[in-house]
Amino acid sequence: MMIKPGISELSKCVDSRYTLVTMAAKRARMIGEENADNDERDSNSKPVSVAADEIISGKVGYVRSEAIERAKIWADEKAAAILSMSANEEAVDTEEAE
Repeated sequence: MMIKPGISELSKCVDSRYTLVTMAAKRARMIGEENADNDERDSNSKPVSVAADEIISGKVGYVRSEAIERAKIWADEKAAAILSMSANEEAVDTEEAE
């Protein structure tokens, strides 16, 4: 039995198949745990199928921790550069005023 949507459609939602498999497995595990906690036994909606549907619809996404770290570093460097530019402009303004 094939899962719908197919791998080609799901691959468009992520940057690699590894990411897709990891994301689908984590979400399916979460769905399985939720179903076990609620004592739901619906055989028509298997956790992997539900996870695939959520991925394709955009309800489930991912964020790379490396990207977050790089974004923080970039923001810090940007702030430092702005402060440096402001300090340089103030120094030029005071020199021109003298």
